[in-house]
Amino acid sequence: MERCPVIIVEGLIGSGKSTLTRELGTALDPHALVLMEPDEQQAANPYLADYYGAADRWSFTMQMHMLGMRYRMHKLAQWHAMQGLGPAVLDRSYYGDTAFARLQLRRGLMTKREFGTYRGIYHAMTASVLLPTVCVRVLVEPAACNARIAKRMESQTGRKCESAIDMDYLVGLEQEIDHMVGVLRSQGVAILDMPWDMNRDTAEDRLAAVTSLSTRIMAMRPVDLFLDIHRRTL
Repeated sequence: MERCPVIIVEGLIGSGKSTLTRELGTALDPHALVLMEPDEQQAANPYLADYYGAADRWSFTMQMHMLGMRYRMHKLAQWHAMQGLGPAVLDRSYYGDTAFARLQLRRGLMTKREFGTYRGIYHAMTASVLLPTVCVRVLVEPAACNARIAKRMESQTGRKCESAIDMDYLVGLEQEIDHMVGVLRSQGVAILDMPWDMNRDTAEDRLAAVTSLSTRIMAMRPVDLFLDIHRRTL
């Protein structure tokens, strides 16, 4: 039985990664498992509004909640893929969560003691989380993301809490995502950069790019389907 790929999509808030994730899943396979980032909808992230209102109080709590949610997403994705049921595509990942945690530490919103607790639990969970096949890095300048966030706050009432996101936050997050992606690259994960600065407002505008990306992913194969699952370092 051939193992199917697990793809994670990483990018800044407002980069368009969620739309890309959905459309990539459709382009890859009708049986693809698409797992969206937990947000404020359906209480998937019940701490988000609290965090934006008092980040220093809720940062650690929210990051621990998100780490647990993303851990469960990865376990489901790798089971789906290893059973040969189809590709799995994740809108942000267990690994991507570390970019947010490290940023909270840098900004003084999480203490070193809290970060140590987060890191210890992350390391314990990692023992049963396999590296993804591919990381799609959505490349959008922070200024463009900032403008998109402002635009969607006007049209989506559930996004009003994002008013607390500023350019400094986005620039810092970009640096941490770059660091995280670099670590995945060094561990053998295929990184596919996806420039996405251009406004692609309709599915038709995105179709050629998404189709090309899905073709590249499905053409990729690990060197050894059996030994590949043992990629782990301390």
